[in-house]
Amino acid sequence: MTPVRGDERERILQAATKLFAALGYDATEIGQIAEAAGLSTKAVSTQFGAKRDLYLAVMERAHSTHAAVVEAKVRELQAAPPEEKVAAVHRFVDAYIDFAAAHPEVPSLWMHRWLSDARDIGNLEAELVKPLAEFAIENIIPATDAEDADVHYTINSLVWCVHGFVLSGVFDAAGRRRGPDDPRALRRFRTHMHQMIHRTLQLPGSPPS
Repeated sequence: MTPVRGDERERILQAATKLFAALGYDATEIGQIAEAAGLSTKAVSTQFGAKRDLYLAVMERAHSTHAAVVEAKVRELQAAPPEEKVAAVHRFVDAYIDFAAAHPEVPSLWMHRWLSDARDIGNLEAELVKPLAEFAIENIIPATDAEDADVHYTINSLVWCVHGFVLSGVFDAAGRRRGPDDPRALRRFRTHMHQMIHRTLQLPGSPPS
């Protein structure tokens, strides 16, 4: 039975996402993606064109998945009455941690770019990440009355910490790395992120325990 073209496209996207997330754009070849998808290089090229075009499709889909979660929680924050703003900020933190833990390929794709991968491919950060980050920051600012709270750096610190924890974990007392697949480590990390955000933004009340 001949595969449906839509199925081919999805197989290619999944294979490319895994390889770009694991190896980076520069170290991944179209032939590797085709092999991982169980297709020919011609089939990959027919569906997406050059590797650059496939990479952009992968990054745009990863961003769309990520943005849907962030925007949903920011909308909740927008709609929350003043007395619920702080709780909504903490729900935003939880949603970001949960998304990254469930989709580690997304932090990995962006982490490769932080390390100068795919330098010849446009400024995706400015096109995709910056508008989403600003949308979140603008709606978190009303939750704090502290004039010296740097919301921009606080949210960026959250992103750096979450990506690092999801991809590398933290060392336990025995020197073993513990990441989001370890329930105790995840609980500790989540509590730490809530405390960091709460204290850095000088939010009223106590952070979730």
